Amino acid sequence: MRFRRTATTLGLAVAACTSAMAQSVLYVARPAIALSVSDRTAGRQPPVAFTVTMPNGKTTTATATPLMGDERAGTVHYPSDFGNAGMHVGEYTWSARIDGKEVMRGRFSYRPSKDGQLLFVPG
Repeated sequence: MRFRRTATTLGLAVAACTSAMAQSVLYVARPAIALSVSDRTAGRQPPVAFTVTMPNGKTTTATATPLMGDERAGTVHYPSDFGNAGMHVGEYTWSARIDGKEVMRGRFSYRPSKDGQLLFVPG
C-alpha cells in the first residue's frame, strides 16, 4: 500500500511539473528537407557535398558525412545544416556531388499557406 501511495504522489508531482514546463516552453516548427545520397555498390560511403540554390540565385552548401564506420550515407537537413540558408517562398534546386562529380539533383519549393505559414512542397 505504501508503494502505491508514493507512486501516485510522484505521478501527480511529475504531472504538475510537466504542465508548468509546457506553459513556459516555446514550440517552433519549421518545414525542412532531409537530403541523403548513397552508393549502393560502394563498401564505404564517401562524403556527399550538397549545394542548394535558393530562389534569389544564391547558393549554400553542406556535406553529409558517412555514418556507422562509413557503411551508411549521412544526411543533411535544409535549412539547419546550411550556414547561410534561407526559407523564402519560391523554387529551390539541389545537387549532390561525390568527389566533385554530380551524382543526383532535384528540386523543392516553399509555398505560403492560407494562415501565413510556409509549406514545404517536394519537387
